[in-house]
Amino acid sequence: MSADELKEFDRRVRKALPRDEVTYVVELKIDGVAISLLYEDGRYVRGATRGDGSVGEDITENIRTVAAIPDRLPAGAPAVLEVRGEVFMPLDAFAALNQRQEEIGGRLFANPRNAAAGSLRQKDASITASRSLAFWSYQLGDVQGGPKFGRHSETLDFLKQLGF
Repeated sequence: MSADELKEFDRRVRKALPRDEVTYVVELKIDGVAISLLYEDGRYVRGATRGDGSVGEDITENIRTVAAIPDRLPAGAPAVLEVRGEVFMPLDAFAALNQRQEEIGGRLFANPRNAAAGSLRQKDASITASRSLAFWSYQLGDVQGGPKFGRHSETLDFLKQLGF
Protein backbone atom coordinates (compact mmCIF):
# COMPACT_ATOMS: atom_id res chain seq x y z
CA MET A 1 0.00 0.00 0.00
CA SER A 2 1.47 3.35 -0.97
CA ALA A 3 1.62 6.32 1.39
CA ASP A 4 -1.24 8.03 -0.50
CA GLU A 5 -3.37 4.88 -0.36
CA LEU A 6 -2.69 4.60 3.37
CA LYS A 7 -3.74 8.21 3.93
CA GLU A 8 -6.96 7.61 1.98
CA PHE A 9 -7.65 4.45 3.97
CA ASP A 10 -7.07 6.35 7.22
CA ARG A 11 -9.44 9.12 6.08
CA ARG A 12 -12.18 6.58 5.28
CA VAL A 13 -11.75 4.77 8.59
CA ARG A 14 -11.92 8.00 10.55
CA LYS A 15 -15.06 9.04 8.66
CA ALA A 16 -16.77 5.68 9.24
CA LEU A 17 -16.07 5.41 12.97
CA PRO A 18 -18.38 7.13 15.45
CA ARG A 19 -15.52 8.70 17.40
CA ASP A 20 -12.74 11.14 16.67
CA GLU A 21 -9.88 8.99 17.90
CA VAL A 22 -8.45 6.20 15.78
CA THR A 23 -5.45 4.24 17.03
CA TYR A 24 -3.32 1.69 15.26
CA VAL A 25 -1.14 -1.15 16.41
CA VAL A 26 1.72 -1.95 14.08
CA GLU A 27 3.54 -5.22 14.60
CA LEU A 28 6.56 -6.80 13.01
CA LYS A 29 5.92 -9.72 10.68
CA ILE A 30 8.03 -12.54 12.04
CA ASP A 31 8.52 -15.48 9.69
CA GLY A 32 8.66 -18.33 12.13
CA VAL A 33 6.56 -21.24 13.30
CA ALA A 34 3.14 -20.38 14.74
CA ILE A 35 2.70 -21.96 18.16
CA SER A 36 0.27 -22.00 21.05
CA LEU A 37 1.41 -22.10 24.67
CA LEU A 38 -0.90 -23.22 27.46
CA TYR A 39 -0.46 -22.09 31.06
CA GLU A 40 -2.52 -23.37 33.98
CA ASP A 41 -2.27 -21.60 37.33
CA GLY A 42 0.76 -19.75 36.01
CA ARG A 43 2.70 -22.88 34.99
CA TYR A 44 3.59 -23.83 31.43
CA VAL A 45 1.89 -27.15 30.63
CA ARG A 46 1.77 -27.56 26.85
CA GLY A 47 3.12 -26.24 23.58
CA ALA A 48 1.81 -27.08 20.14
CA THR A 49 2.30 -25.95 16.58
CA ARG A 50 -0.67 -24.48 14.76
CA GLY A 51 -0.66 -27.48 12.41
CA ASP A 52 -3.67 -27.46 10.13
CA GLY A 53 -5.53 -24.96 12.31
CA SER A 54 -7.28 -27.66 14.34
CA VAL A 55 -4.58 -30.17 15.21
CA GLY A 56 -0.91 -29.35 15.68
CA GLU A 57 2.19 -31.16 16.81
CA ASP A 58 2.97 -31.50 20.52
CA ILE A 59 6.26 -29.66 21.08
CA THR A 60 5.94 -29.23 24.84
CA GLU A 61 9.39 -30.46 25.86
CA ASN A 62 11.24 -28.64 23.09
CA ILE A 63 9.50 -25.37 23.96
CA ARG A 64 10.82 -25.70 27.53
CA THR A 65 14.30 -25.10 26.08
CA VAL A 66 13.45 -21.72 24.48
CA ALA A 67 14.82 -19.13 26.91
CA ALA A 68 12.39 -16.41 25.79
CA ILE A 69 9.38 -18.49 26.88
CA PRO A 70 8.69 -18.38 30.62
CA ASP A 71 8.08 -21.63 32.47
CA ARG A 72 6.17 -19.76 35.18
CA LEU A 73 4.12 -16.59 34.98
CA PRO A 74 4.05 -13.92 37.69
CA ALA A 75 1.54 -14.08 40.54
CA GLY A 76 -1.92 -12.99 39.48
CA ALA A 77 -1.79 -14.67 36.07
CA PRO A 78 -5.11 -16.05 34.82
CA ALA A 79 -6.07 -19.59 35.86
CA VAL A 80 -5.88 -20.66 32.21
CA LEU A 81 -3.97 -18.69 29.62
CA GLU A 82 -3.22 -19.52 25.99
CA VAL A 83 -0.50 -17.42 24.39
CA ARG A 84 -0.02 -17.47 20.63
CA GLY A 85 3.06 -16.39 18.78
CA GLU A 86 5.96 -17.29 16.52
CA VAL A 87 9.09 -19.22 17.37
CA PHE A 88 11.85 -18.00 15.08
CA MET A 89 15.58 -18.12 14.60
CA PRO A 90 17.34 -14.76 14.60
CA LEU A 91 19.56 -14.16 11.57
CA ASP A 92 22.80 -14.23 13.56
CA ALA A 93 21.83 -17.56 15.14
CA PHE A 94 20.94 -18.91 11.69
CA ALA A 95 24.32 -17.90 10.28
CA ALA A 96 26.12 -19.48 13.26
CA LEU A 97 24.10 -22.71 12.90
CA ASN A 98 24.93 -23.02 9.21
CA GLN A 99 28.59 -22.31 9.95
CA ARG A 100 28.62 -25.14 12.52
CA GLN A 101 26.84 -27.42 10.03
CA GLU A 102 29.41 -26.59 7.35
CA GLU A 103 32.34 -27.25 9.72
CA ILE A 104 31.08 -30.76 10.48
CA GLY A 105 30.07 -31.47 6.90
CA GLY A 106 26.38 -31.40 7.78
CA ARG A 107 23.41 -30.28 5.76
CA LEU A 108 22.94 -26.51 5.56
CA PHE A 109 19.52 -25.03 6.28
CA ALA A 110 17.84 -23.12 3.44
CA ASN A 111 16.42 -20.35 5.62
CA PRO A 112 15.82 -19.41 9.28
CA ARG A 113 12.17 -20.45 9.21
CA ASN A 114 12.99 -23.99 8.11
CA ALA A 115 15.77 -24.14 10.70
CA ALA A 116 13.36 -23.06 13.45
CA ALA A 117 10.71 -25.56 12.34
CA GLY A 118 13.23 -28.38 12.21
CA SER A 119 14.57 -27.40 15.61
CA LEU A 120 11.13 -27.65 17.20
CA ARG A 121 10.59 -31.12 15.73
CA GLN A 122 13.75 -32.66 17.20
CA LYS A 123 13.33 -35.85 19.22
CA ASP A 124 16.20 -34.70 21.44
CA ALA A 125 15.32 -31.46 23.26
CA SER A 126 19.02 -30.72 23.82
CA ILE A 127 19.38 -30.17 20.07
CA THR A 128 16.50 -27.69 20.21
CA ALA A 129 18.18 -25.98 23.18
CA SER A 130 21.39 -25.52 21.17
CA ARG A 131 19.63 -23.66 18.35
CA SER A 132 19.17 -20.17 19.93
CA LEU A 133 15.48 -19.90 19.15
CA ALA A 134 13.46 -16.79 20.03
CA PHE A 135 9.75 -16.11 20.55
CA TRP A 136 7.42 -13.29 19.53
CA SER A 137 4.02 -13.31 21.24
CA TYR A 138 1.19 -11.54 19.45
CA GLN A 139 -2.17 -12.83 20.63
CA LEU A 140 -4.13 -14.40 23.44
CA GLY A 141 -6.29 -17.46 22.90
CA ASP A 142 -8.26 -18.96 25.76
CA VAL A 143 -8.21 -16.83 28.92
CA GLN A 144 -10.04 -18.00 32.04
CA GLY A 145 -9.98 -15.93 35.20
CA GLY A 146 -8.16 -13.03 33.65
CA PRO A 147 -8.86 -9.48 32.56
CA LYS A 148 -10.98 -8.52 29.57
CA PHE A 149 -9.44 -6.30 26.94
CA GLY A 150 -11.05 -3.73 24.68
CA ARG A 151 -8.00 -3.12 22.51
CA HIS A 152 -5.34 -5.29 20.98
CA SER A 153 -2.68 -2.97 22.41
CA GLU A 154 -3.93 -3.87 25.90
CA THR A 155 -3.34 -7.57 25.22
CA LEU A 156 0.20 -6.80 24.03
CA ASP A 157 0.87 -4.79 27.21
CA PHE A 158 -0.52 -7.66 29.29
CA LEU A 159 1.74 -10.18 27.53
CA LYS A 160 4.73 -7.93 28.26
CA GLN A 161 3.77 -7.76 31.95
CA LEU A 162 3.69 -11.57 32.01
CA GLY A 163 7.26 -11.79 30.71
CA PHE A 164 6.74 -12.23 26.99
